Amino acid sequence: MKKEIPNRIKMLAVTAVMLLVTSCSATTESAPAPTPTPEPTPRPADTVSFVAAGDNLIHGSIYLQAAARSTDGGYNFDYAYANTEDYFDNFDVKFINQETLVNDAYPPSHYPQFSTPLALGDKVLEMGFNVIATANNHSYDKGATGVRSSLEYWNSKDVVNVGFYTGDDSADIKYMTVNNIKMAFLAYTYGTNGLSIYDETCPYIIHPDDFETVERQVKTAKENADVVIVSCHWGYEDTNTVNDYQKTVAEKLNIMGVDVIIGTHPHVIQTVEWHTNDVNDNRTLICYSLGNFISAQSKANNMLGGLFQFDITKEYDLEGNETVSIENPYFVPTIAHYDANYTNIRNYLLKDYTPELASGHGVQANDSRFSYEYIENIVYSVIPEEFLLYK
Repeated sequence: MKKEIPNRIKMLAVTAVMLLVTSCSATTESAPAPTPTPEPTPRPADTVSFVAAGDNLIHGSIYLQAAARSTDGGYNFDYAYANTEDYFDNFDVKFINQETLVNDAYPPSHYPQFSTPLALGDKVLEMGFNVIATANNHSYDKGATGVRSSLEYWNSKDVVNVGFYTGDDSADIKYMTVNNIKMAFLAYTYGTNGLSIYDETCPYIIHPDDFETVERQVKTAKENADVVIVSCHWGYEDTNTVNDYQKTVAEKLNIMGVDVIIGTHPHVIQTVEWHTNDVNDNRTLICYSLGNFISAQSKANNMLGGLFQFDITKEYDLEGNETVSIENPYFVPTIAHYDANYTNIRNYLLKDYTPELASGHGVQANDSRFSYEYIENIVYSVIPEEFLLYK
C-alpha cells in the first residue's frame, strides 16, 4: 500500500529547494569583480622657490637715518625696506649680496671703506634672507679684524654665508637642503680695491678667474648637490653692457656645470640669459648684474636694480631616477629712492613706484636724466621680455 507524504513535509521540501536555488542565485550575482591592478605613478615633484637681491650698499646716510629713527640709541632700518620686504615672504631661498662688512669690531663708516652696524644684519635676517654673499670689492675694507668680526656675526646665525675661504672645500662650499633639493653655493669677486690681507690665518676671497680653484670647487659641489649656484662680483661699474671678462668667466662656469650665476657689482642692471656651450651642452641661467638693492649713490642709472627669481624642480620617474631643472626665471625691477639731500632713503618694487615719486627723486640734483620714463626705458632695453616680470 502506497503511503502518502504529508502535505506539511511536502511544503518543507519545496521551501528548502527554493531557498537553495535563491542562495545559489544570490551568490552568483553578488560575487565581487576582481580588483584591477593600479597603474604605477611616480613620486610627486619637489620644488624650491628662489629669489636674489643685489648690492645691499649701506652708505653713511642710510645708517645715520636708521640711527635717527631708533628709540633706544641703536639703529632702526625698518623704514629703508618697508616697501619691499613683504615680497620675500613667498620664497624658500632668499639670497642677498651684502656689499659692506657687518661687524662690531669697528664703528660704522662710509665710502670708500665701509663698516656697517650689526643692526643692519639683524634687519636682513628679519626680512628672511638666508643666503648671504660676502665676496665683493669691499670684503677687505677693515682688514683681517673686520673679516673675522663679520664672519663671527654671520656664523652665529642660521644662514648660509658664502664668500670667504680657508682652503678646506669641505667647510668652504656651503650647502642648503629645502624640500629634498640640495643646493651648493659659491661666491667669488674680481678684486678688493687693491687691498690685501697678510694674515695667513684669516679667511680670504677667491677670484672668479682662478679657474683651477673654481673648477675644483664646482666639481666637488656638483658631486654633493642637485644644483650649483655661483655668485660673481664682476663687470664694469655704471654700465649696462656685459664685458669680455664676464663673458669669459660665464662660459667657463657654464662648461664646468654651474646651473645658475648671480652677478653683482656694476651698480646697474645687466641682461639675463640662458647660456649653453658646444662642449657638453650644459645650460646655465645667468643674470649678469642685479644692480643695487639699496644705496645712496648719485647717478640716475644707479637707482635701478632688480630681484632675480626662479624655481628649482626635482622630478622622479617610476624607477626613482631624478631630473632637476631650473624653471620660471624672472627679473623684477626695483628702485632705490631718496628725497632731497639724500633724505628718507628707501626702496620700492618698480611696479609700485610712480611718476610722482620719480619727479621728486633727490638724485636729480646730481643727474637730471632721472625720470620715470628714463628708468622704464632702461628696463625694457636691457632685460629680455621673456624674463621681465613687471606690471
